[in-house]
Amino acid sequence: MEGLKRCIQDVREPVQLLFHDNTEHNIGLSKAINILIRKAEGDVIILANPDTIFDRNISKMTDFTRFYPMSGAVPIFRGTDVSRRLPNLIRLLMMATTLGKTVGRPIKKDYDHPKGDIIEQPGGSFLVLSREAVDLLMADGYFYDEQFPVFWNDVDLAMRARDDGINFIKLPIIVRHQGEHSMATVNQERRMMLFYSRAGLIGFANKWGFHPRIIKIAFFIDAIVAVIIRMIGRLRHGGDFKSSILKFRASLQ
Repeated sequence: MEGLKRCIQDVREPVQLLFHDNTEHNIGLSKAINILIRKAEGDVIILANPDTIFDRNISKMTDFTRFYPMSGAVPIFRGTDVSRRLPNLIRLLMMATTLGKTVGRPIKKDYDHPKGDIIEQPGGSFLVLSREAVDLLMADGYFYDEQFPVFWNDVDLAMRARDDGINFIKLPIIVRHQGEHSMATVNQERRMMLFYSRAGLIGFANKWGFHPRIIKIAFFIDAIVAVIIRMIGRLRHGGDFKSSILKFRASLQ
């Protein structure tokens, strides 16, 4: 957080710094962001994780959103970059299952590594938006849907932005992002529950009509295959064995 505060000192205009410390009172990322955005008064809103580092070139992103208010500005990340294409059922299965990661590598690569300057699904770790775009998204009653407290809230935001005519453009501005800052102390089982349950992937799939029942069946098959491989003992399945079981269990919650 101290690094972020030092970066803000390089911003050439007055800044209203708002943050919520979830280590003191954990209300979930989505709810915290919604509260802070309702307090924000500026014509440009910057979402920034506490583990992001930027310089005075950030002004080019704020200028861009003022000139193109229906376009969000996305930086070039050094470190963790979670920008992706928008999901569909096939992409979700290739991303979330062990079998999919094995047989669907070209699809997963296309999903995880979007090409060009138009970003369909930016991560929320650092994002610059105009007040006009934010207000349009807030017409739903929220910026981030609070049924997704930690994961999939940014994906849901990108889906709603697409429907509202808001796009996201990658600018040649570098932001350093460490990644996994807020989840460093969360154990694997809890992380899987947040990512794959109704508070995550299954809830997202249900909201957007991505056939959650098919995803659950895929997780079930994935878990069976993991058990068989482990029983045969011909292949060290390692962490994938445990994660396959945890994914399936989380999808039922």
